[in-house]
Amino acid sequence: MRLAIVGVALALVLGGCAGGEEPSTAPSSDPDARNLRFAQCLREQGLDVPDPEPGKGMLLKFGPDSDQRKVQAAMEACREWAPSGVTGGGGPADPKQDERMREQSQCMRDNGVEAFPDPENGQIRIDGSAAEDPDFEAAEKACASIMQGSR
Repeated sequence: MRLAIVGVALALVLGGCAGGEEPSTAPSSDPDARNLRFAQCLREQGLDVPDPEPGKGMLLKFGPDSDQRKVQAAMEACREWAPSGVTGGGGPADPKQDERMREQSQCMRDNGVEAFPDPENGQIRIDGSAAEDPDFEAAEKACASIMQGSR
């Protein structure tokens, strides 16, 4: 089954990232540093994920060739760095974030991605039918302001 885990991109907005600095070993309260370290940790666990871009959010997509056991093991190994919005994430729970995730899901459906699911346990898990929907990219752009809290 094709599965994409979309948690952080739909869940938080990244501020300015301390470019070029090596992250510390302790979890940071700075969302940018925390997200960067989370991405680095996932790569250390063998997952191919890019560094998050400041102000753009973080989107984790794992396609049909992904070993879901490996993905889950990496998420578990990196959970101390995981922002809120990712199950087991070390960041504090944010009720406003949960509401934005629900609004994001509805917006995606309203913009043509009918199979886009509601969040569950702080994550939005997207199967192949939603991720491959031809309207996905346009809907994602149309709904981007929701997760930035500007809607």
